[in-house]
Amino acid sequence: MNPLREDRASDRLVMLRSNRLEAAGFQHGFSTAIGPADRVFDLAAPGASRLGTDPTACEASLRRFSLAFGENRHIATVTQVHAANVIFAPTTPESEADAIIVDDIRTIAAVRTADCVPILIGCPRTGLAAAVHAGWRGIVADVLGATVDALRSRGAAPGDLIAAIGPAIGLEAFEIGDEVVAAFEAARLAPFIRQGPGRSHADLFGAAVSRLLEAGMGHERIDGEPLCTASDERFFSHRRTSGRTGRHLSGISGIVGNHDPRDPVL
Repeated sequence: MNPLREDRASDRLVMLRSNRLEAAGFQHGFSTAIGPADRVFDLAAPGASRLGTDPTACEASLRRFSLAFGENRHIATVTQVHAANVIFAPTTPESEADAIIVDDIRTIAAVRTADCVPILIGCPRTGLAAAVHAGWRGIVADVLGATVDALRSRGAAPGDLIAAIGPAIGLEAFEIGDEVVAAFEAARLAPFIRQGPGRSHADLFGAAVSRLLEAGMGHERIDGEPLCTASDERFFSHRRTSGRTGRHLSGISGIVGNHDPRDPVL
């Protein structure tokens, strides 16, 4: 499993990328909290920032994120509901889902996180791509299995897929209550719970990898490493700041359609 690569653009915007997805032709990226000129890069929907970011600043940040994929790109987002709902683009921000699937190169499937696990998946054979939001509830509900099933319904084979797992709250920081322990045990995810003494902890990264493997993916086709949003200042964290934080976007485009090599890409 290869770690993600940190890319710093000429304006000092920092994004994380997967070498495997990039080599397969998928434009993608996991945002960090570090924006152009080292400014805070809050990608919350304009008017919905829990950090108090001005709506015009959010709009500018969203445009900059889109430009990392090229000119004239559209960001497809949804209302995330911490379940296993999968939707195919086109979407609206009011669409309720936790995974978005696209095929064309000019649409960016993107999910917002600030401790939950973002996963980007590409199928080189079909050109399909998916962005997945997986909090503990989504992992228990198996949103990743549902996403792989949806990709399979459009001709993808699990063994062909490439996935990258982005930053999320880590095992040491993610303290949980008894109800989460019980939910993990009921979902056959007990190996990813570390119990007392004291509060129990959950390993969301390990659980996400487990769900991808259960869905038929190969371990050698998954990129990422446990990057903890709660302990790494490069990232926003809902838990570290008691909810007063920005939002990351993790996005990926499909590879169907004509790609103009003159399109500016980081």
